Amino acid sequence: MPIDYSKWKDIEVSDDEDDTHPNIDTPSLYRWRHQARLERMAEKKLEKEKLEKDKQVTNKKMEELEKKLASASTDCKSDIQKELDDVKAQEEAWRKKEAELEEKERLEPWNVDTIGHEAFSTSRINKITDKKPEVKKTDEQDTMEMSEFFEKNDCLLEKIATLKGGAKATEAYLLEHPHMASEYTANWLTIEALNAAIFENEEKMKILAQQCIIIQYLLELSKSLNAVATNAIVQKQFFKKFESAEPVYMQHYHDEVKAFEDRLRIRAETKRQAAMEEAEAEEKEQRIKASPGGIDPQEVFEELPVEMRECFEKHDIEALKGVAQKMDEEVFKYHFDRCIASGLWVPGNAADEAEEEEEVGETSESGPGTSS
Repeated sequence: MPIDYSKWKDIEVSDDEDDTHPNIDTPSLYRWRHQARLERMAEKKLEKEKLEKDKQVTNKKMEELEKKLASASTDCKSDIQKELDDVKAQEEAWRKKEAELEEKERLEPWNVDTIGHEAFSTSRINKITDKKPEVKKTDEQDTMEMSEFFEKNDCLLEKIATLKGGAKATEAYLLEHPHMASEYTANWLTIEALNAAIFENEEKMKILAQQCIIIQYLLELSKSLNAVATNAIVQKQFFKKFESAEPVYMQHYHDEVKAFEDRLRIRAETKRQAAMEEAEAEEKEQRIKASPGGIDPQEVFEELPVEMRECFEKHDIEALKGVAQKMDEEVFKYHFDRCIASGLWVPGNAADEAEEEEEVGETSESGPGTSS
């Protein structure tokens, strides 16, 4: 008889497929597929166990009813028989469902978990030797190396920030300067993109964001291949897949670039706001230092009654005297003293100062409706 190869035609094995995009971490995709397959198998197993349990309960109940029917009187046999028929119908339904599950399982394609079983296994323990510890860079060392990279490749970094040809321009650039496929390059692009967003240079920010995402995708691919991103073969493979990517993958790339740009805009707005608050705090501190009584003149001015504020804006002393005549003495004195302490009111020489204070004081003491 000829060998039947039909059972090998439909096998669910995803580990050797080549339909993934470079933007997607292939090992992670295989793990997700395998996990989903294991979950489906677990659900089927639970379904079979539940069906077997229900069958046993039905068979046990049917045996009890048959015994009860044999020993029952003529009057009760009809009711027992009816109940027994219902149980038999249920038992028949369980059998049909069991047959459907078996047929579904028979037609289901094999996968890496069901295609075979372990015949035997052995374990060999090699002689334990001391492993050389992996050298991990400290934050200071990494920062120093990154600064050296920035200084050494200043011109090349400025050049990649001006590339407008998308992936093709980046490919040509990296083939000429393969060592620029580095995490430090991605860090520099991120920093410069944020600076462009802070100064609201949208065109430059978008170019930097695109280049940054492309470099990050290349780094992720090299990591999944356990290779270095500076390898020319890895770079060519990446850009070849990138150019031939399906629309769904390219849409994913564009969505990620857009999301990165949005994060940059939000971060830039936060930075601008923080810078404004810091500048305002410094200005306030300088104003307080310059004031005679250690009070912020801007806050004093903003808290002045409208009538007094207008007098200070117009530098009108006569109008201020009129305000003093109409306003409550304690209220006017409180605000006037704060104006002197903050430096909004700067007295002249001793004679002028005494005269002005006497005039303003007398005007305030005369109260509303009286003349000084």
